[in-house]
Amino acid sequence: MKDDKFLLLKRNNEPCIWAPPGGRLEEDENPEEGLKREIKEETNFDIEIIAPVNTWFGEWQGKPLLSIDYLVRTVGGKLQLSDEHSSAAWVSLEELKKGVPIELDPRLGFKLKDFQKAKRLIDILQEANYQI
Repeated sequence: MKDDKFLLLKRNNEPCIWAPPGGRLEEDENPEEGLKREIKEETNFDIEIIAPVNTWFGEWQGKPLLSIDYLVRTVGGKLQLSDEHSSAAWVSLEELKKGVPIELDPRLGFKLKDFQKAKRLIDILQEANYQI
């Protein structure tokens, strides 16, 4: 999160969807370590993990997959995309609702409700005077 906006990256490989930065864990890596590593590799940002927002278990490309989505705050670094992504955009929840400047593909990736859930958590934390 930055200025009430979510960072989304457009993937270079199929499916070429817009999604938050993230990726797979390496062997013997815990989720928080993996998240920090993936975000550093994909964006060059250092982050502070605020809270998990959502978990999902299902199948992706014929393999079981557990996904944990986190709310994070950038604490250092300057945006620099990896070769895995072609574009980046900071977008508000209102922009996501309108599909401008980017449009989500809910069949293949994140859905509007995922970001609405994260925004509710942000609002609760801000009401408790937590700095986001």
